[in-house]
Amino acid sequence: MSGLGGIDVVIISAIMLYKAIEEMALEHRKVDALEKEKLRMQMSTGESVTVEVVVKDPNNRQIGFQRQPDGTYKVIADSAGLSAEQMRKQQETINGIRRRYAYNMVIQELNKQGYQVVEEKKMEKSTVKLVARKWQ
Repeated sequence: MSGLGGIDVVIISAIMLYKAIEEMALEHRKVDALEKEKLRMQMSTGESVTVEVVVKDPNNRQIGFQRQPDGTYKVIADSAGLSAEQMRKQQETINGIRRRYAYNMVIQELNKQGYQVVEEKKMEKSTVKLVARKWQ
């Protein structure tokens, strides 16, 4: 029996978040480990928010990732005044980062548990099929 479902990707690893953004070749700025201050992200509404990383989307707007008290990262997108098409492009960028982050986390966890990816196949709708084996 199969069903339709979805998952929400919770971002908890700054290293894997940075890796996902860099693999997607997105223009970005991040807080240096030695910096004491966070980045200030200026919204088009004039509001300013503190974030750990800022990515530029295809609309030349900013997408920020803000660390929450529980250690997760919240996505903050500057979408004020965007058309429906521009909002779609911005959401595609956010979803792409989440997908790449999730992929990297799965690969890292498989490796930690002694598995090797022996097959990787790109499916429809940005889906990836992984076959992993653990050799004894």
